[in-house]
Amino acid sequence: MSVRPTPAAVFSFSRVKTFAQCPLRYRYRYVDGLEEAFTSVEAALGTAVHAALEWLYAERGAGREPGPAEAVAAFDRAWEEATGPRVAVVRAGETVAVYAARGREMVARFAAGVFARDRSRTVALERRVSVRLAEDVVFTGIADRIGRTETGRLFVVDYKTAASGGAWPEHENGLQARLYAAALLAGHPQEDGVLAGFHYLASGETRWERVPRAAAPGVWARFLELAREALAATEFPARPGVLCAWCGFNHRCPAARVPEELSGGVTLARRRAGG
Repeated sequence: MSVRPTPAAVFSFSRVKTFAQCPLRYRYRYVDGLEEAFTSVEAALGTAVHAALEWLYAERGAGREPGPAEAVAAFDRAWEEATGPRVAVVRAGETVAVYAARGREMVARFAAGVFARDRSRTVALERRVSVRLAEDVVFTGIADRIGRTETGRLFVVDYKTAASGGAWPEHENGLQARLYAAALLAGHPQEDGVLAGFHYLASGETRWERVPRAAAPGVWARFLELAREALAATEFPARPGVLCAWCGFNHRCPAARVPEELSGGVTLARRRAGG
């Protein structure tokens, strides 16, 4: 199925990351405007958990202090909306119910721990940020939560349902954190720096990096370089690997390599395509 292609000049972090991981997947999604045949259950989990955490902070903003049980109920509502016939369990032997249980556990732990202790002030939730970097490139992204610490320092935090890694490689959290921080600095000229962080719900770990204003030009220059590399591409080779199993185009890609133990997505895609 075709969907409206993303405007050529509008680049998110996920767009440049997709090009770096697999140019063919990038072409299918961002150039041809094709819809992926399935959504992984991991993506659905992320959607539902984010919705529950957004609800928690919105409730606090309204003067209420919900507890873990209420947070889990909010997750369950979001989970029902996030799951459906397009959601695939990629890994053999796992079920939708297994992921739902993981989500409830993560949300309950966050509500009882991080949220209960948090004394920072929320500035915005799920805020879209956009910065025009050049005539041909606009950065856009959605910040999970923007706030200020008890001492008034501006921060942006993103919530991750995947396990925490070691270093922050450029095409993972490193560049993403700096992009959100640079976007906030563009809208807050009085700030000399922004804290950018990721909270890993599976481990309960939060990692922070301070991005000073002086670093923002370098962040934008690197993002421009990556975006223009994608814009200038005339060939889009496939880069098969383990991520093929989670790609919603794996049923049409001639180079896709999907092992049997990770075949839930491609099986659903073929069934939906009638093949």
